[in-house]
Amino acid sequence: MTKILDELNKVVDVDELEEGPIQVPFPGNGDRPTIGFVGVNDKYVSAMNRIETAWNDILNALSDSYGLDLNDPNFDDTPKRIAKMMILERCAGINSRKECIDLLDKSFPPMSKEQETDQLIVTTSPAVVYGICPHHFENVRYNVWIAYVPNDKFVGISKFTRLVELYGRQPLLQETFTFDLADIIMEALEPKGTAVVVKGWHDCMIARGAKSNPNSAMMTSAMRGIFQEAGQETFKEEFFRLCQQTGL
Repeated sequence: MTKILDELNKVVDVDELEEGPIQVPFPGNGDRPTIGFVGVNDKYVSAMNRIETAWNDILNALSDSYGLDLNDPNFDDTPKRIAKMMILERCAGINSRKECIDLLDKSFPPMSKEQETDQLIVTTSPAVVYGICPHHFENVRYNVWIAYVPNDKFVGISKFTRLVELYGRQPLLQETFTFDLADIIMEALEPKGTAVVVKGWHDCMIARGAKSNPNSAMMTSAMRGIFQEAGQETFKEEFFRLCQQTGL
């Protein structure tokens, strides 16, 4: 019991990660891991222990069925590495909607009436995040383009990259990911409209099953407000034109 309690109280230090200091794209809020994985909450340490145990079982099952050589030094601490990766990186965006809205909370002052115009603000290049397919837990790489027509709130475009980086780190359907991003922006900024386009490369199709062309991708989009209103097609056309210039 003492050993278990010591493990639960352990601080996961950045030096334990072979990859070095990984910059988690959101600040700690007293619960989620902070930058550098310092001060990890007990429940996350407990979760890592459970995942590590499960992966030991998985490797033993592969050894029993295919004769996988678990004496190979490359498998040393593999379950521990996977556990840290899943909790501290790959799934850190689960139930992060509130944190995502908070990311967009700090805004710039509105323009003066003399400057006010229905201008389209677009991220300059696609934000990239690696998500997880909820069906097979395979990797998905997303390129995300975002645009909004501001009302009274303006935010730095880097905030959208951080939004995508955080919310994308979870097992989630691409369609849901796309629609949720649009809804989060509408709730946080209350703009005249927002548009989100996501291009995803799914390893559940590329690395297994159908084994499709590795260059094939799934496209999804979500339009809100002025982007879906009749007679306002110019905004949508301009957005897609700018997306195409950056690799859509």
